[in-house]
Amino acid sequence: MSKLNLSIRHFALLATLTVLATGCGKDEALPWHYWIAPVLMLSALGLVLLAMPAAYYLKVWRLKHRGR
Repeated sequence: MSKLNLSIRHFALLATLTVLATGCGKDEALPWHYWIAPVLMLSALGLVLLAMPAAYYLKVWRLKHRGR
């Protein structure tokens, strides 16, 4: 159940960031390629800087150094 809540929180955070990045004004909407670039860049950085080191720690480092 907590995984579902976590994914809902991530979706809400992504939606909030998208709204903030595009602006909430009454101007004409920007084409998708103006707001998709920051979203893709932040998700790539999150993957490389957060998810991959965490997975390495959980699957390799912790198991290798468990007996010490």
